[in-house]
Amino acid sequence: MELETDQTASEIKRLKACINDLISVLALPAIWSGHEPSQIVGTLLDVLLGMLRLDFVYARLSDSISGGAPIEMVRAGQPRNSTAQPQEIGQILNPWLTGDPHTSPLVIPNPTGEGKVSIAPLRLGLQDEIGDLVAGSQRANFPIDTEMLLLRVAANQAGIGLQEARLLSEQKRAAEELEQRVLERTRQLTAVNEELRKEIIEHKRTDAELRESEQRYRHIFQTAGVSIWEEDFSQVTAAIDDLKAQGVRDFSQYIAAHPEFIQQAISMVKIIDVNDATVKLFEARSKDELLVSLHKIFLPKTEEVFAGELIAIAEGRTNFESETVLQTLKGDKLAVLFTIAFPRQPAKLNSVLVSIMDITERKRADEALHKTQAELAHVTRVATLGELTASIAHEVNQPLAAIVTNGNACLRWLAGDSPNLDEARETARRIIRDGNRAGDVIGRIRTLLRKTGTEKELLDMNQAVREVVALAEGEVRRNGVALRTELTGDLPPILGDRVELEQVVLNLIMNAIEAMSAIGDRPRELVVRTQSGEVDQVCVTVQDSGIGLDPQSMGRIFDAFYTTKSQGMGMGLAISRSIVENHGGQLWAVPNEGPGATFQFTLQACSKQE
Repeated sequence: MELETDQTASEIKRLKACINDLISVLALPAIWSGHEPSQIVGTLLDVLLGMLRLDFVYARLSDSISGGAPIEMVRAGQPRNSTAQPQEIGQILNPWLTGDPHTSPLVIPNPTGEGKVSIAPLRLGLQDEIGDLVAGSQRANFPIDTEMLLLRVAANQAGIGLQEARLLSEQKRAAEELEQRVLERTRQLTAVNEELRKEIIEHKRTDAELRESEQRYRHIFQTAGVSIWEEDFSQVTAAIDDLKAQGVRDFSQYIAAHPEFIQQAISMVKIIDVNDATVKLFEARSKDELLVSLHKIFLPKTEEVFAGELIAIAEGRTNFESETVLQTLKGDKLAVLFTIAFPRQPAKLNSVLVSIMDITERKRADEALHKTQAELAHVTRVATLGELTASIAHEVNQPLAAIVTNGNACLRWLAGDSPNLDEARETARRIIRDGNRAGDVIGRIRTLLRKTGTEKELLDMNQAVREVVALAEGEVRRNGVALRTELTGDLPPILGDRVELEQVVLNLIMNAIEAMSAIGDRPRELVVRTQSGEVDQVCVTVQDSGIGLDPQSMGRIFDAFYTTKSQGMGMGLAISRSIVENHGGQLWAVPNEGPGATFQFTLQACSKQE
């Protein structure tokens, strides 16, 4: 009876100890709150080692709990006798930690010392996802039921604590990541705000410059001394694009075949603005009178130039310039030079600037100058023909004397008893020939003496040269000059005034004869040559073997009133150069490699179609 009482007391004591241990284990989560998984595991191992008097206790946490590499820890009852590392102990225990959980106690070699130990392996977590816990003791009856109960409760509590630690760690990590993202985003927003602030400042500066530029442009536009029109050609561009879409490629040919398109295009142009100079030039009372339509200032001649403007737009050119005639609102005609600058395609040409310069007075001055030059050229021709008086008289006297002689002979052939009609007829033909010869001389003289305005026509320069050579033939013989012509066959025609160009050739020939008049030690040779030049040009050359050109006076020989002749006016070469340049050509002189000089001038040739 007493023995049973002792056993009961011992059992009660053991149960009380077990309950105390359970209370201690259940209190562990309060200690673990806010701690890292490694701290929780370390505390658990220390408590279990002392509470159950174990030889060792080992724990391994998976990487999902630790947030990195797996955590392995071990506590030994006699740590001084164990030198094994947690990883080594884990490798020894690994066969009993894999596969299905073991429910009965296991006896294995002691991984921390000598002998054998009984182990109790447990899995941590509701689905064994947290890790493993192994308790080992050399006691033969380990683990008893109460010890197994304590281990399971401790494992459950550790699992709950580790789950909370993991959640807390994830929350902290998420909070840190969120804070880091917030910091990064704040930094980015700060940088963006700084860039935006700079862009706003730059935009304000650019906007201010743009307003200043616009004001400056409007000021220049309004106060410019020439007429400026701002026009919208977008409808014209659209119409041209439509024609291109329909297959029109040659707009020159299309406009020639459809002249009504010009009128349509003029109506399509919108006048956006004009400056003050335009209002004054076109005699308007206000801008509004000019912002209506271009028809109010256009003339038929203007429409021809506008057609060229349309072709320039169709061909994608960036500018167009031409002279034409416009009319003011009061009907007065204006000679103008207008220039248009088109923006590059594919711009819609909704803002095109057209500048118009009044050249009416300049045109009048040019006409007066041309008239004066023509009169001066006429005077020079008369003076040149005056120098040829003796030669001309000789040229006329020769056929006249022949006519008298042949007339007397004809009378003799007819006066006999038996008139010789054949000889009389031949003599009459010679009279007609000589009469025509004298008439040709007089005709050439009258042509050169004629005082008319410039009359340009298609001209054969070979024929012009032949007529001048024939006129100067007497002067050539009188001065002992050997004249040779080298005229290129099939020479293209040029568009020019016959009288003026013949005057140039005659002046060059007379100058060449004058340059050889003092030569006595070598032949006096004169060559007049025509040939086709480069780029559809006709070139006329007069080459002599005279005294040549003075290098010091080379730059002045074409100046007005400069002469090396004692009786010269110094106008011949100046007028000749003016005539050639008015024909779009050039006149120049070069010294020969040998004696003498060469004068040449070029003129633009015309095509066969022209």
